[in-house]
Amino acid sequence: RLGPARFRHGAYVGEMLLTGILLMAGILLVAGEAVGYIRGGYDSAFWRLTRDDQLDHIARNTGYWWWISIWELVGVFFMTGGVVALASLLAEQGEPVLAFAAVGGYLVGLIGWVFGLVIQTTALSAAAAERAESGVTPVWIQPFWNAAYLAEGAWIVAANLAYAVIGLAIVGSGLLPGWAGWTALALGVAIAIVVVATRNGFPQLAGLAPFIIGVAAVLESF
Repeated sequence: RLGPARFRHGAYVGEMLLTGILLMAGILLVAGEAVGYIRGGYDSAFWRLTRDDQLDHIARNTGYWWWISIWELVGVFFMTGGVVALASLLAEQGEPVLAFAAVGGYLVGLIGWVFGLVIQTTALSAAAAERAESGVTPVWIQPFWNAAYLAEGAWIVAANLAYAVIGLAIVGSGLLPGWAGWTALALGVAIAIVVVATRNGFPQLAGLAPFIIGVAAVLESF
């Protein structure tokens, strides 16, 4: 195991740099949804509204509802590319079991999240439009709403547990400085516990640990 020094020379510098950029870009792009939250009025007050009032708000601000989902999807796409690239590097450095176990758990949670995001965006928009026309909340929307909520929470937990495992692999392989691995481990476990305990979370919580790892990867490229 050659550790970080291996990446200061040769072709791997570019691969490490790209991995870091992808990991950092994920949370930055997900943060782009903040425009939708602010301009569309999807702030903390929105999430305290009744289901009927939330659908009424979505009907009046459907464009920003889609904006939020699109930015989330683009950001997570970049972040996933970084996670997969990092796992490949960790496997080469002698931690294939931890690396691919982490990616496997991450991707399983991700599939559920994409399913939930599609439901959240399309089904809720359709329900909001139906309520705006009829004045009555469609009875079919509640199971979809619950499914989207559970899928997002499950992915945040799965992703952060994956980051914790990746943190262990970083520490064991010496691919990046130890502080990056220990931080990812501690942060991943802490966020997963908080989300499970509170049954509440936002997609940005799935991007904090990779951002820190990304910073370490970029720094190690120079």
